[in-house]
Amino acid sequence: MDEINTLPSDPVPDLQRTVQRKLGRCMLQLQQYERLLKAMVAHSELSGPPERLQAIRDEKIACAHKKTLGTLVGMLTESYLKLTDLADEPEQAEPIDQIWVSFRCQMELTEERYAETKAALKELVDLRNELVHHFLQRFDLWGVDGCIAAESYLDESYETIDGHYLTLRDWAKSMDEARQYMVSFMQTPEYRDFVINGIGPDGTVHWASSGITNCLREAETKLAQAGWTPLFEAIHWIAKTYPEQTPKRYGCGSWRHVIHESQQFEIRKQSQADNGATVVWYRSRPRETSKEQE
Repeated sequence: MDEINTLPSDPVPDLQRTVQRKLGRCMLQLQQYERLLKAMVAHSELSGPPERLQAIRDEKIACAHKKTLGTLVGMLTESYLKLTDLADEPEQAEPIDQIWVSFRCQMELTEERYAETKAALKELVDLRNELVHHFLQRFDLWGVDGCIAAESYLDESYETIDGHYLTLRDWAKSMDEARQYMVSFMQTPEYRDFVINGIGPDGTVHWASSGITNCLREAETKLAQAGWTPLFEAIHWIAKTYPEQTPKRYGCGSWRHVIHESQQFEIRKQSQADNGATVVWYRSRPRETSKEQE
């Protein structure tokens, strides 16, 4: 009698809870992927004057935070993935009169591998959109068959998402290693010499923004007379204020050699009537003139 009166339980609610759990697992893994992708997009490239690098980095992070997964994938494809035989973009054509630091991390791929990777990333974006926007339309979660089909689909989807996440994590690890290498270089005397003094690793001097040029300009603000500054007084002032700034450091034999090489200043010589000694005066060239002669 008990067996006759016992009605079979409805399996749909349990199946629905399983589907919900597995859908949530997919969405959480997608969010993990998206967070990592935002960090990679924000840090794959950095360019600007040294004193603004931190601010520029913060701006890139804030910008990436607002992007959708599809936009982020497009940005990663354009900035991080690179065809092996594709030439780099030409450098900025216009001259600049300041130190400019650029860092870009890229992964080189063959044409076939690039196409496969791009297609796989598009597949992930399409999968995300399917889960977010069309999942309930695709599966009838009020029936046993619909729940079972949805569960199978979510298992496959999670494997796909997790595979993409593991790949992205490897890319992020390589990028972080490159960034750590750059940070270690930025702590070397060679880097500080480049940023502060405008002296490149190969000894080339960027005169317009070099430390010694800036010292001569600062001396002008202190010692100029009717627009001209006595070089002798400027040399003494710089020796007391910035003793590390010497012509020898920039490959020059004298301060007049510095002024000649830099092409940032005009020179005027004046003989003194009382003793016949020659006084050398200098003043900064207009910026347009200086650029034309660099």
